[in-house]
Amino acid sequence: MLFGKNVCRERNEKGMSQNDLAATCGFEKTTISRIENGRTNCTIKTATTLAQALGISTSKLFNDLI
Repeated sequence: MLFGKNVCRERNEKGMSQNDLAATCGFEKTTISRIENGRTNCTIKTATTLAQALGISTSKLFNDLI
């Protein structure tokens, strides 16, 4: 759940919609929605893709999870 909140926060800080992020990552908008709402787990590969699209380090998405 916290991972998804981190994705959402970073996306909003960049002024991106879920559609924008999905298009940049090559994902469906529903995938971004499920990640942000904690309804799906994502792989390290997916986390890396999200981080690259957001222009941040992958580790930043995992802040506050440990």
